[in-house]
Amino acid sequence: MKQYFEIREQYPDAVLLFQVGDFYELFFDDAKKVSAFLGIVLTKRGSHNGDPIPLCGVPLHAIDHYITKLVKGGFKLAICDQLEEAQPGKVVQRGVTKVLTPGTLTDSNLLDEKSASYLFSFFPMEDTWGLLFGELLTAQLFATVLPKKSEKLLESELVRFFPDEILLPQNKLGKTFQSTFKKLGYFTTFQDLDLSHREYTQGIDRWMSRQFNPKTLDILSGNNSLLYSLYNFYKYLNKNQFGALEHFRALHFYEPDDFLLLDPATQKNLELIKNNQEGSRKNTLFSLMDKAATSMGSRMVKKWICRPLIKKEAIEQRLDVVEKLVDDISLHQKIRELLIQIGDIERIIGRMALQRATLTDYIYLTKAFEIIPEVKQLLANHDDIVLLRVIISYMGDFTKIYQLLLAAINDDTSKDWIIKTGFNQKLDELRELVFNSNTKILELEQKEKVSTGINSLKIAYNKVHGYYVEVTKPNLHLVPEYYIRQQTLVNRERFIFAELKDLQQEIVEATVQIDRVEKELFDRLKHDVYQYVSELRKLAHALAHLDALLSFSHIAYDYEYIRPQFNEKSEIHISQGRHPVVEITENSNFIPNDTSLHDGHSLLIITGPNMGGKSTYLRQVALISIMAQCGSFIPAKNANLALLDRVFTRIGSGDNLAGGKSTFLVEMEETALICKQATNKSLVILDEVGRGTSTFDGFAIAQAVVEHIYAKIGAKCLFATHYHELTVLKDKFPGIDSYYASSKKTSGGILFLYKIIQGVADGSFGIEVAKLAELPKCLIDRATTVLKGLECEKSSIGSLKHSKGNQYSGATSVDCDQKYEQIMQENNGLLGKLDNLSEKLKISENKLKMLQEIDYNELSPKQAFDLLWDMKEKLLE
Repeated sequence: MKQYFEIREQYPDAVLLFQVGDFYELFFDDAKKVSAFLGIVLTKRGSHNGDPIPLCGVPLHAIDHYITKLVKGGFKLAICDQLEEAQPGKVVQRGVTKVLTPGTLTDSNLLDEKSASYLFSFFPMEDTWGLLFGELLTAQLFATVLPKKSEKLLESELVRFFPDEILLPQNKLGKTFQSTFKKLGYFTTFQDLDLSHREYTQGIDRWMSRQFNPKTLDILSGNNSLLYSLYNFYKYLNKNQFGALEHFRALHFYEPDDFLLLDPATQKNLELIKNNQEGSRKNTLFSLMDKAATSMGSRMVKKWICRPLIKKEAIEQRLDVVEKLVDDISLHQKIRELLIQIGDIERIIGRMALQRATLTDYIYLTKAFEIIPEVKQLLANHDDIVLLRVIISYMGDFTKIYQLLLAAINDDTSKDWIIKTGFNQKLDELRELVFNSNTKILELEQKEKVSTGINSLKIAYNKVHGYYVEVTKPNLHLVPEYYIRQQTLVNRERFIFAELKDLQQEIVEATVQIDRVEKELFDRLKHDVYQYVSELRKLAHALAHLDALLSFSHIAYDYEYIRPQFNEKSEIHISQGRHPVVEITENSNFIPNDTSLHDGHSLLIITGPNMGGKSTYLRQVALISIMAQCGSFIPAKNANLALLDRVFTRIGSGDNLAGGKSTFLVEMEETALICKQATNKSLVILDEVGRGTSTFDGFAIAQAVVEHIYAKIGAKCLFATHYHELTVLKDKFPGIDSYYASSKKTSGGILFLYKIIQGVADGSFGIEVAKLAELPKCLIDRATTVLKGLECEKSSIGSLKHSKGNQYSGATSVDCDQKYEQIMQENNGLLGKLDNLSEKLKISENKLKMLQEIDYNELSPKQAFDLLWDMKEKLLE
């Protein structure tokens, strides 16, 4: 426990997993928290200050499983391992070998293989906010600056990178943002940045001068919030993952609008990365587009979906490669087969850079080196394509290090070795000595059997006593004098003698030397590979790009996608577009639809029945645009698209009760964001804006939003609504048009045609949809009756408007609706009274029926009195 307290003091903010033999044990508060979180037994051992010590433990062989759960649960872990073999009567030397936090994980079994792991350092100041995203295993740093009070932009950047951990300064502003990040589901860590300590800041400055070029340093020096976010990043890694710091050699500055902006609501509404049912990847755009051969390719696809391009040249370069791989299916197949064999070398190289790689990692790298020249040769025949030429240039010559690894690394799983036989003469000689020693032991055992006459004599070995001679009790009288008794057991005794002792010493020394020599050779090999880390990272980055493009060509070929064209006029023309996810998840054939949005036809008001396909149509236009700007082919017959700067969506309803926000407030906040940030180069998707409040308020807001987007912003917009009155706006504004999701009434109910055509829907057919949902027939009948009454009243108002010109000559559709609403309120009041009276009459009828059924001969005086009293009460009502 003394040793435990000494180590515990060094890591006050972490949970300490303390190795004791075959278990990792936790004590005191750590044990209480972890046992409760993992659902494992909390027990006690020994005492401290007179109180029992709380204890829980997890087995050594299953530690990865528990570490994964704990880190994902937001725990910071310090792993304290035994650093030597246990020996009787001696405290085993222990030490913390690694500190694990969500943003600093490197082990493959602790990471999501299809998601990049970012550590985000956020430093808000009074004027600007500094944002720094670092990925340890690729040594990539991305930085940007936001003006203060840019909460929505900040959220957009978070969903671009999905950081696993957020570093915050230990100050007032940092604490203000902690609750915000926690509500969004992020793991946050506070850190005290002592900028007054000159020696400390000088250390960081020296690191920056060593790692970054003068231009980067100039940019940093001109922005304190960004500089301090880098300081915080450095300090955290210096303590928890020191080896990672020297690999960050470049800082990529970007502006939020350097990529297509997709705010959190849009990512959620379009289900780009996670679905809205269970939060998994199933039935998302990512699940569709991810057909990569390797995990690093999958991560690249995900990055591209979250950060689509806005520059035409870069998009076209990706499309050129995709087109080549679609047209040449043989090339596609060959590259895919090779990449599968190469595997996830991006993370393997990352672990090598951080000195965390295992023997298996080096075996995989050796195999990858064998395959990479074949990939390079296949691509060399197509170096006329710009992006393929760039990818080839990143695939350097690794012949020398490959030959070294091939000669040195043991890939024979039947031998528990690191280094191959034949690589080092001294190591081979030591192994031969140990191997021959087994023969010598057997020869010595046979010799002793003959000389002592004890046929059952055995020479054996254990870790505590080493080699020994074992003799059973009946033969103890034959034991020679030069045998030295070592251990007495129930039916036998163990001995040692000089010749066996000398042979053991020889074997032990050889075994120790084997371990030492093998470690030295492996360390030297690691160092040699380390010299290639920079080139290896470029190789991995190039192969990840190639794999992502291969994934795009895969879906293009399988689903018959086409190459999109782009225009500079901010026009969107899609012929027979399809929803990429719905069309492969629905069992029936998907009905395609056209879309045309341009300056003279920029806003479409779409009506039609529920379940008629409006929302699917809206989403597919947005998804097609996003896919195209990722550099992918798209589900359509033809497409000529605008280069969008932003895609906004307001779809569905959801409240934020914990934040004190109703469904309607959330809807209005999302709509407000669109109205503030959308430009004439944006695509805006709005579905049922205004439905969260009263009919007239909702209609008024919906019309105001439509007019603002059309007249003030000029964005391309699809607006789905059940406010059919909005369609009259096409008569007022030349660029607004009305479309509807067509359907057909049949004897069996409503038939959805899923075609979006010009015009206005006859109605929303809500009762028909209710029938499809199998609402009880009595409810359907009642709703039908009410609806007919409402339609009759509304029709009367319409007739009144035309027949009484003086009173209604200036009436608008809204005036009619107001009159209609007034009549409805009066009718509803009357209907309520009738319903109430009907209930009372039913009660009276039931009482009369009960009186007829009573057997008065069996009625007691008390029962008669109660019955009479009850009747009086009901009749008074």
